[in-house]
Amino acid sequence: MNVQATLPLENFIQAVQSQLDKAQSAMAVKARNLNLPMTFAIKDINLDLRAHVEFSAGEIRIRPAGANEGEASVFHIVFTAITRPMIEENAAALSADPEDQPLDMLEQDLTEEERRKLEWVGVRTVGKLRELDRTGSSQEIGRVTNLPVDRLRKALRRATVPLVEDVTPVDREHDTPGRLRRIMKVRGRNLTEEGRTPRVTIAGRPAPILKATPGEMLLAPEPDQWAGELRIEAGPDLATAMSFDLSAFAEPASPSASNGAVPEMTTEGTP
Repeated sequence: MNVQATLPLENFIQAVQSQLDKAQSAMAVKARNLNLPMTFAIKDINLDLRAHVEFSAGEIRIRPAGANEGEASVFHIVFTAITRPMIEENAAALSADPEDQPLDMLEQDLTEEERRKLEWVGVRTVGKLRELDRTGSSQEIGRVTNLPVDRLRKALRRATVPLVEDVTPVDREHDTPGRLRRIMKVRGRNLTEEGRTPRVTIAGRPAPILKATPGEMLLAPEPDQWAGELRIEAGPDLATAMSFDLSAFAEPASPSASNGAVPEMTTEGTP
């Protein structure tokens, strides 16, 4: 038997479960949006899968049988109806955090098959993988997916590197701390690391932070800091830099700027 034509039994079961999870989520969206007391599914449909079974390298592997092949094992699968409360109770949310990154962000470090294995165990976003790593569950994830823990951590480290998408001038809102009328907005990804205060410099000097979240920062640069290199250090070995020039939007220095007052930073959200 050609081993390449077979697949582990657990992969087949997990693949079916993954597709059923997507179907459940779609049905849940339909039920909520249409306010239906019950949605519908095909009831009591039996699927018999004929396949050859072998034991290889500690795994049970199956290969679908051809039309004229005998001596194949039969896998009996039953599909039945589920009600709306059952869907809402069991279906996973499509996205817990709209700013969270999908596992596709790890494509440089993990293959499509490896990312699929993570999805099979419920790890669908970079944020979820990061959460499990913080709680010490990465060893368990590596064991059940057969992925080396070092590769998972390396991929996660690369995915948490800060990225600046754009730097723009904005007028300060009334509820934003600070004395300047015009401030600087930085949009990007992973701009803050949980439990750490980011370090931001412009032209080699610290830039006061008014507000910081993983996806956005508000800065109060000095008049001579509206051009140069912006560098953000979210944590150890987690830094990014880019050059920009917004000198045309800089406010002239005022006498009150000499008092040395620096607004406090407020950090919201977690990556």
